[in-house]
Amino acid sequence: MISSNRGSRLVQGLTRTRNMLGAFLLVFAATVGFNACGDANNVSNPEPPAPPIPLVITTSTPINGTVGTAFSRQLNAGGGTPPYTWSIIGNPAPAPGLLLDSNTGLISGTPTFSGIFPSTYRVTDTTKKSTQKDLTISIAAASSSVSSAGLTSTTGGPQEAPPTITPFTLPNGTVNVTYPTIQLEATGGRPPYTWSVSPALPNGLFLNLLGPGVISGTPLNASLGPTTYTVTVMDSTAPTGQVGTITRTLTINAALTIDTGPPTGPPLPAGTVGQPYHALSSASGATGPGTYRWSMAGNLPPAPGLQPLTSSGVISGTPTVPGSFTRTYLVQSGNGVAVTKSLTLTVNVALSLDTDDRTLPLPPAYENQPYGPASVTASGGTAPYTWSVTPALPASLSLNGVTGEITGTPDVGTVGTTSHQFTLQDSAGQSVKKSLQLTINP
Repeated sequence: MISSNRGSRLVQGLTRTRNMLGAFLLVFAATVGFNACGDANNVSNPEPPAPPIPLVITTSTPINGTVGTAFSRQLNAGGGTPPYTWSIIGNPAPAPGLLLDSNTGLISGTPTFSGIFPSTYRVTDTTKKSTQKDLTISIAAASSSVSSAGLTSTTGGPQEAPPTITPFTLPNGTVNVTYPTIQLEATGGRPPYTWSVSPALPNGLFLNLLGPGVISGTPLNASLGPTTYTVTVMDSTAPTGQVGTITRTLTINAALTIDTGPPTGPPLPAGTVGQPYHALSSASGATGPGTYRWSMAGNLPPAPGLQPLTSSGVISGTPTVPGSFTRTYLVQSGNGVAVTKSLTLTVNVALSLDTDDRTLPLPPAYENQPYGPASVTASGGTAPYTWSVTPALPASLSLNGVTGEITGTPDVGTVGTTSHQFTLQDSAGQSVKKSLQLTINP
C-alpha cells in the first residue's frame, strides 16, 4: 500500500509540472508573437543610401621595368561604380613593347627600349564617370654581363657623365598651321638616347621618343597661355640609364581669323555717296594684335571712290557710286600665316529729306480737326532715321522723332501759315535740313 501511494503521488507531481510548463510556453509564445507584431508595425524608414565614393586611380609612380624582361603591372582604382575601363589620353603605348588591357587595367609585355615614358591614364566606370592621372613608366636598359672562370664582370668600363641636351628654341605655334620641325640633340652619356617630355605636348604635336628626338605636327587647340615643358633624355648606360633635362616654354595661339563680317563678326559699316567714310578691318589669333598686314585681292578699291585698303586694315575715302561691293580681303600675321575672307561694303544713295513745299508738300490742317496723320519723308543714307523741328509746330501738333509723323488737333485760333525747319539724321551721323510750310485753315 505504501509503495502504491508513493507511485500515485509521483505521477500526480509530474502531471502538475507538465501542465505548468505548458502554460509557461503558451504565455511566452503569446508575448513573443505580440512583440513581433508590434515590431512589424513600428519598422522605421530605411536610411537613404550613402552617396557613391568618388572615382580615383590609386596606382602611383614610378612604375619600373627592364628592357627584355617580361613586364606586368596592374593598374588599380577605387570608388565610382565598377567595373572599370582603362585608356591612355592620345592612345600611345604605355612604353615600347607594352600594351594596356582596357578591360582589366593590366599593363603587360616585354619592354624593347629603355627610357622614361610619361602618359595620362584615364579610368571610366559603368556610369560613364571618369578620372585621370599622370603615371610614368621607367624602363631601365638591360644589364650586359659575361662569365669567365666562374667570375662575372659588367661591360662598359667606367660610367660616363650624364647626357646633356643641346639648347634649342620652341617657337610659338598656331592652331591648324604645321609646326616647324624641331630636332633635339644631346651629347655625353652613352647613345642611343631615349626622349620624353612632361607634361604631354599640346594636342597635335608629337615627340619622337627613340633615336633622334624630333618635335613635329600640327597644333589642334590653343593654349591658355605660355606652358613650361620639361624635355628629358636618357642614355643607354646599364643597368639604369642616366638622364639630362631642359625646360622650354611654348604657347599655341588661336587660329588666325578675320573677325569683320559674317558668320560671327559685325559687317562692314555702310557708306553713303558723297559722305566721308572710315572703317577698320578686324582680325585675331596667330601672333596677336598689332602684327597683321592687310591687302585686297586684285588691288581693287573697297568701293568706287574709296582709297586702297591700307596695310593696317583701314578703309577710307568718299564713295561715289551706290551699290554693294564684294571684295576678297587678306590678312597675314607676323609669323607668315594668312587667311582670306569675302566682305561686302554697301554704299547708299545720298541722304535726302524728300518732303517739300511743291512736289510733296505737307497737307493742310484744319482748325479743331484731327490732323493727318501726315509724315515728312526721307530716303538714302543709313536707316534708321531721327527727326526734329524748330521752331515748334503750332499748339496741339507734335512731330514723332522716330517715324517723322505729325499728329494732333490744331487749336481754335491757330489759322494761318507757319514755316518750320525740319532736321533729318541717319544712323551714320549724317544730317540734312529743310524748311517746310504748314497751313492751318478755318
